[in-house]
Amino acid sequence: MVDEPDDGDDDEGDGHAAASKALLAQPVSTARLPVARSLADAAVGEMLFVGARGQTLTRRQVTSAWAAYWALVVGGGATVGLVYGALISPTVGVIAGVAVEVLAILKLRHWPAFRSALADVAACRWEAAYSAMLALEQKKSPAGRSPTAQVVLATLESLLGQPQQALDRLDRAQAALAKRRESSRVLRCQAASVRAAALATLGRFDDARRARDQLVREAAAATGAADRPRGDYLEMLVQATDLKIAADADAPDALPDDDTLHRWARAALGRTRFGEMLVALAWAFHRRGDDDMARHLLAEAPSRIPRSSLDKTSPRLDAWAKERARAWEITE
Repeated sequence: MVDEPDDGDDDEGDGHAAASKALLAQPVSTARLPVARSLADAAVGEMLFVGARGQTLTRRQVTSAWAAYWALVVGGGATVGLVYGALISPTVGVIAGVAVEVLAILKLRHWPAFRSALADVAACRWEAAYSAMLALEQKKSPAGRSPTAQVVLATLESLLGQPQQALDRLDRAQAALAKRRESSRVLRCQAASVRAAALATLGRFDDARRARDQLVREAAAATGAADRPRGDYLEMLVQATDLKIAADADAPDALPDDDTLHRWARAALGRTRFGEMLVALAWAFHRRGDDDMARHLLAEAPSRIPRSSLDKTSPRLDAWAKERARAWEITE
């Protein structure tokens, strides 16, 4: 979010800050994970679910996937019971079926806490989510130590201004992330994006670009055929990473041509979230001499940022945004 310049008694700035706090103070239901209708329409508190090729899943697709998963969990015990009952005896079949179901329940016993943490992430309650995820990790639960949990924790550490901790965590999780059985290509794309962003925050731009190249390779592998476009989520992830590195390094020429940036801007303006990309795009157009476009993008960004982390993740970009907001009389 582009913060209002602090000039002592700006009622509009105070009103916007109060509105942001009120938004984040709304009760969060952790009994379920609300599914975003699409990448463009994702609202605060809604989760994005992404398919194996990096495309955001619809609510119907997510519901179908959950139904299939729970059918497997519930039906697994019954299937094992029937097989053992037929091969050995009905008593053994019952025991085997119950044992499988108990094992499944034990593995899923931490799911409510993990789901609650994810709900807090979606609602921008990063501190609460971080504490909950650390608690799961300390309990040595599979949910808290999985590659997914480690990437979520690294993301939260970056958002909370701990980029080195995020890098250290990703380094420790690297072996698990490399195993296909334990992680997906989309998860590895997320890890590479978090790594690139943390390295850029620390000013390690050559390393950040190498991490970005890894992201592009993983995204290409997830996409499959060379002539198939990236899924919408992976495309946004690559764009956001390119913009982050360029803005932190003050290297606008490292970005694609203006026509491509205009295409990125149109896509970003069509979303209800992810307004940090609009701030970075505003910076890029400003550095290339198009202040009309830059001012438009910067003015549109606040409504798409429920909670800003730019002061921690991109201090240079945050300072630029505040200075330009003051110069261009942008009131939010």
